[in-house]
Amino acid sequence: RNGEAMDEADEPIGEDPAADDRLVRLSTETKHTANKAFRDGDYPRALELYRRALTRLVEVKLEQHKEGRELKVSLESNYALCYLKLQDWSKARDAATRCLKWQAAHIKALFRRATAVMELGDFEAALRDLQELTTQQADDPATSSLRQELQRRIAKDEAQKRKHAAKVFANSDLYADKEMVSAAAPAADASGWEKRFAEKIQSGKPLFDEFEAARKPRAEPPPGWEVTVDERGETWTRAAVDASIETQETMA
Repeated sequence: RNGEAMDEADEPIGEDPAADDRLVRLSTETKHTANKAFRDGDYPRALELYRRALTRLVEVKLEQHKEGRELKVSLESNYALCYLKLQDWSKARDAATRCLKWQAAHIKALFRRATAVMELGDFEAALRDLQELTTQQADDPATSSLRQELQRRIAKDEAQKRKHAAKVFANSDLYADKEMVSAAAPAADASGWEKRFAEKIQSGKPLFDEFEAARKPRAEPPPGWEVTVDERGETWTRAAVDASIETQETMA
């Protein structure tokens, strides 16, 4: 049986000149068995068989063995697919990357790595792989579908970031007028400072330099004192008896 034939590779190969050919042949048989397990939905079993086949190839001089290189690429790509089915995104990414080291333009490995890194939240890496896929097969339905899903997730992620930023600033004591933070998610007809405020939040840059007018102290200072507000908090300042000396006290 195929299962018995697979185990023959565990025997010492020695210095047999045909050792590489024999290992590639046995790995190919194991791959066929693994493919059947995969088609049957037995992904853990398929993974184990693909692992066995890959382990045998470790002893093969792949740089000098074309058939062995092609088998290595195919096994790593299928390994990645199994991990995708099991939702082990990190291992799927790693297997696809190993495949791509041997064949940089392998379409299936690019697609599988793009899927894995998207699930891991690495949208930039997913976009890079999808751009390469689009270059090779612009009209492929699966690639187009994956790109649409990536765009949907990016948009959702940006919306969540804006919502979180709005919530943070709505609860901040640095703003006396809490309504201004609604600009973090402006309506379609928003204009003026509302759009600039939303763009500033999305960019991740400091807000204080552009919205100085919106900052107000939490309380009016007593006579003889002045208060300024910046990103570090409120600073209260008064003149000492000696006009050349200035005393500063910072409130948390």
